Amino acid sequence: MVADEEARAERRFAQAFFSRATPVTYTLLAVNVGVFLLMLLVSGGSEDSETLVAFGAKTNRLLREGDWYRLVTPIFIHAGLIHLLSNSYALWAVGPQVEKLYGSARFLLIYLLAGIGGVVGSYVGQEILNKPNVPSVGASGAIFGLFGVLAVFGYRYRRELPGAFRRAFGAGVLPVIVINLIIGFSIPFIDNSAHIGGLITGAILTFIVPYIAPGAERVSKAGLLIMALCVVVIGYCFAQAYRDSRRHLNSFRDTVNVTQTALNRAFDASMNTSSLAERREATAQLGGAIEKLENTDAPDERSNQIRLELLRITRQQQSLMAAADADRRADEIEANSNDFARVWERFKEWVESEGSKYGLTWGPDEKQSK
Repeated sequence: MVADEEARAERRFAQAFFSRATPVTYTLLAVNVGVFLLMLLVSGGSEDSETLVAFGAKTNRLLREGDWYRLVTPIFIHAGLIHLLSNSYALWAVGPQVEKLYGSARFLLIYLLAGIGGVVGSYVGQEILNKPNVPSVGASGAIFGLFGVLAVFGYRYRRELPGAFRRAFGAGVLPVIVINLIIGFSIPFIDNSAHIGGLITGAILTFIVPYIAPGAERVSKAGLLIMALCVVVIGYCFAQAYRDSRRHLNSFRDTVNVTQTALNRAFDASMNTSSLAERREATAQLGGAIEKLENTDAPDERSNQIRLELLRITRQQQSLMAAADADRRADEIEANSNDFARVWERFKEWVESEGSKYGLTWGPDEKQSK
């Protein structure tokens, strides 16, 4: 009789569990695909780091500078089709299970918080590895958070779950977690610290966010409020990413202009008779340009190559001016000046061919972008 009662309870649980809809999982899949397609459209098919950063990828340096929205935006960005497909498959496999357990509103909250936990884990890992400028993106932190939920769920609700579900939600998911972590540690470019951060966050959330017992689901005002707040947060963060992409572009433009001014002044001070004070001021101005070039993101790969060339030329000019025999290095200074002229022409060509895509154009009588 006891066995029959357990079997009936298990069937009721299974029927209620599998009959639940999972709209948020499929909405998240659509959002990830949509962001990826938009990124390809805007960048002309590019998947470079500058495009990722413009859309909201996390780098430790940008987080430290106050781009807190990058705790959220990376969860919905993917670096390539294979990355998108692998994470989409994982979300399709595990997402519905967690959404059926928690309902759509709580599932979305868990997914978002686990994703943020993954970004925080990535931040810690890249601090340890001293990688402040490496972009980190992807839904895998949030997905590992869902794995963490299932791994702990069987233990957390062991007295309420039928035996088959208790085993499936507990020990059944552990091998998947272990295998994926081993793969992450084996492949250098995988950000396994994000996986661990998401996994830990999901496990913790299992003890904080109560699940909705099968048969007890209903659309509540609290659930609608949770979903609305999550959507607002996500939308706000992407709006900030768009706004700041303009800021980073303006920073790139200003950096090129500052570098041009510093180099022109340095060339004049080097080739003409100048006082020691003037040379020192020119050298200090070069130092400021170098710092800007080192810390400014370019909008695409071609402009980034221009940035790196300008950085090389500016460092070379600073070194020439600091040399004890600077007065006797006119040929080297002239060669450096010619290199700058060639790079400046490349910059003007880039503005004319690609600048409009980023809002940069030449004025009628200008020698700089605006």
